[in-house]
Amino acid sequence: MDIIWGAVTRPKEGQSINGDTYVVERSGAGLLVSVIDGLGGGEEAARASGAAATVLRTYADQPLAVLMQQGHTALHGTRGAVIGVMRLQMDTRQVIYMGVGNIGVYVQSQQAIKPISKNGILGYRLPTLLQLSYTYNSGDTFVLYSDGITSNFMTEHAVDFRLPPQDLADAIITKYGKLNDDATVVVVRQP
Repeated sequence: MDIIWGAVTRPKEGQSINGDTYVVERSGAGLLVSVIDGLGGGEEAARASGAAATVLRTYADQPLAVLMQQGHTALHGTRGAVIGVMRLQMDTRQVIYMGVGNIGVYVQSQQAIKPISKNGILGYRLPTLLQLSYTYNSGDTFVLYSDGITSNFMTEHAVDFRLPPQDLADAIITKYGKLNDDATVVVVRQP
């Protein structure tokens, strides 16, 4: 059965330009999922996150390390961005994660899946990249989110993780989105 997903992004209160963005792109037998947060806010942050999103869409079939290197190069001369990128390989049930900066990842699974990002800024300081790989199962739910979302949604009974992915993303941003920051959340589930 195909992976299902939902996403929502919004600018900080009083602003019309969002420095956050997300990418969900089919690539081969997989799904590429990313949350990108341009540093700061407004037009310059949106330019940085948009440039990174363009790289991901253009090179979606490439290895994650190549995507990060291409994104880093594309963001030179911008404010830079933080990014979390996940590829779910549907044929092998493998999830691969790589992140730079403070994009959060929460996984609800029967097994321990704990993706972590390295400190850094795409376009400014690219760290030694760390790629993590896990096997995922039916029912596993992955949540990628920007720092405009508090991590309180991860506590027991904070939100109903049985909700469809779009409804879950909407619930998380409504209850746990910070009004003083751009906010983005993407929820992906293997039924």
